[in-house]
Amino acid sequence: MKPARLLGLFVCALGIAGATGAAEAQTVLRVGGTPNYGPVLPVQAAQKLGLFDKAGVKVEFTGYQGGAAGMEALAAGEADLVNYFPPGIALAKARGVKATIVAAGTVTPRGWRVMVKKDSPIREPRQLAGKKIGTSAPGSTTDFFALWAQKEAGGAMIRVPVGGAGLIPNLSAGNVDAVVAYPPVSYQLELSGAGRALIDLGTAMKPNLPDVWVASDKALSEKKDAVTKFMAALYGAVRYMQANPEWTVKFLQEQTKFDAAVARQEYENTVKGLSPDGVFEEGWLTESLSLATLAGMKDLPPVKSLYTLDYVPVKPLAP
Repeated sequence: MKPARLLGLFVCALGIAGATGAAEAQTVLRVGGTPNYGPVLPVQAAQKLGLFDKAGVKVEFTGYQGGAAGMEALAAGEADLVNYFPPGIALAKARGVKATIVAAGTVTPRGWRVMVKKDSPIREPRQLAGKKIGTSAPGSTTDFFALWAQKEAGGAMIRVPVGGAGLIPNLSAGNVDAVVAYPPVSYQLELSGAGRALIDLGTAMKPNLPDVWVASDKALSEKKDAVTKFMAALYGAVRYMQANPEWTVKFLQEQTKFDAAVARQEYENTVKGLSPDGVFEEGWLTESLSLATLAGMKDLPPVKSLYTLDYVPVKPLAP
């Protein structure tokens, strides 16, 4: 074979190898959360807006039936970063899971409500004592908020895990007397006329970080750059959604299959309340962990061991 041809093949091989190496070099970040949950929807929005590509990070999203399931996946090494609730994270760390809170999703539980059927005789929180209250799963945010409602009621309630998708059907069928509904389930119940709010947790509770983004310590060690890029894209999507109501309402309808009224409520009460930069205060975490004591959780890790401020405030990436 002629030297010139050999050289050409060698250069071509180098080009192919270089391209392959570049493709392999792009880190994949495995992200998890509850599908159609307001604070998680910016992940899909960032994908639609091309922000992950612009940031240079490949994101694989997996939907879980609640935050607890997502945390289990992170503990098992099947996810790098998930959306969850501080008390559950503290419990996981107490059991040896190596994970750290990196940013806030929302500060107060906007759109979260304790709801009863529209024609329910229950009119005051104290009437919940002795009643069945539906939650998505044990150890979930809905479960901890049910315990808070139990304290407000002044008497024990029967917490019944029915799954996120089972909240509306079980309330409608009378299998439970009340449910802890997260957005947009709460909006669906209210706008359909099937339910009414007994307690608006967004106004009744102090700032307690109902959802945060938590990463495995392994991901923070091995994929720090990818986490930083993900955050820039995610909060870029949050800001875009907040600044563009018509685009956001249309996106919400397409993504979740909600009708226009529910999508509008989701925008006004949830999206507009999302943190624009992920910033949180230690006091909010402390308030959140106070809910864990209602569940009888003891010997929790110190608050300072639960989080890092290395990623906030996030510098958002514009589309």
